[in-house]
Amino acid sequence: MLVTLPVIFSFSNALSAQEEEERRPPPAARSAQTLSRPVYQRLEEIMELRDEGDIAGADEVLLELRDMYDRGRLNDAEELSMWRFYANFAALEEDYEEAIVYQELILGMDERALTPESRESALLLLGQLKFAVEDYNGSIDAYLEYLDMAFEQDISVYQRIGFAYYSLEDYENSLNYIFEFMDQTRAQGESVDKGTYDLARSLNTLLEDLDTALQLNREMIVLFNEPGDWEFMVNVLGALERFEEQAQYIYAMNTFGFVDSRGQIINLSGQLFNTEYYWGAAKILVQGLETGLLDNDEDSWSRLAQSYQLAREDEMAVEPSIAGAELAEDGEMYSRLASIYINLSRFEDAVGALENAFVKGDLAREDQAYLRQARALLALNRHDEGLVAARLAANDERSEEASATWVQYLNNEKTLYEAKQAQRELYDGFFR
Repeated sequence: MLVTLPVIFSFSNALSAQEEEERRPPPAARSAQTLSRPVYQRLEEIMELRDEGDIAGADEVLLELRDMYDRGRLNDAEELSMWRFYANFAALEEDYEEAIVYQELILGMDERALTPESRESALLLLGQLKFAVEDYNGSIDAYLEYLDMAFEQDISVYQRIGFAYYSLEDYENSLNYIFEFMDQTRAQGESVDKGTYDLARSLNTLLEDLDTALQLNREMIVLFNEPGDWEFMVNVLGALERFEEQAQYIYAMNTFGFVDSRGQIINLSGQLFNTEYYWGAAKILVQGLETGLLDNDEDSWSRLAQSYQLAREDEMAVEPSIAGAELAEDGEMYSRLASIYINLSRFEDAVGALENAFVKGDLAREDQAYLRQARALLALNRHDEGLVAARLAANDERSEEASATWVQYLNNEKTLYEAKQAQRELYDGFFR
């Protein structure tokens, strides 16, 4: 009993001292806007434990701070630090709703307890957290309050507000803030990033302001020179039926090596063809065939042959015509090949091509092919065969008159030819 009494007495005194300490007003350090040593040490310990990955240990020390707060033992600066730790921990755990609660607790502190810089920081974080939980209106409100009070604004806030309005499908407001961000960025002597340009262009497209979208796209081509921007320009110009300008951009794309698909080759060659630049169209088609972007089929060779023909390069049209004719299921390309041969005065080749055309058959205008054959046979002085071909053309009523004309002409030519031959034979016998 004599041993235990002093111990009990000592414990009672300590308890009374603690209660008395808690009844006393906070010391000067605790009522000032600074961190007391015990609080500072706990905050340091929390950070060390978090860095070591000891989350449970860090939370336990943070609870000690919370207990001190509940007992009114923290000053404003210490309370702010505690809420910030809670908010940061919640955000790291991706518990954004909880982080929002702590940021709002910070913003709810007495105005005298929160410096303007601390309020700005809290509003920025609140805007980010609200966006993360898809509370876009709340995010916008936090950012607008920040812009209203900030002396030196973080201009990225304009971009973030633009993102929030975009998520709300309020494209007009979104565009206004994105443009403001772009202007502020340039005013600071910095370059606007590609993603912001992409968003501004998309917004103008959604708002059907294609002229502004095209202007932005021209800037993007100059600044970034990426294939997708060239393709956008070509597609929009096509939608606006500005085909000549579209062809110019596709041609420029090809110069930069950005034409790398079948559709682009066909589009570019087609636009050049439509603007009567047939030689340019042929060059693009050759490029497509050589690179494998165009299929080795009748259509590709037919386009190339036609481009050469209209460019008055019949000799160069021969090989693609032969290639296409051999691949074709019908005789159309052989019939067109015969026309090329006739233009080149290669009449024997023309007759051979027409024979192949008739063998393959399924000609859209067989009558025209027969008239073509009659023309080639006439040049070879094979009049009887030519007459047969000319008469066959009359099987189609659309060529009845032409057939009769050719028959008469071939008979006349045959008579004249035979007369000349007889005369030549007579002279040969006289001078023999």
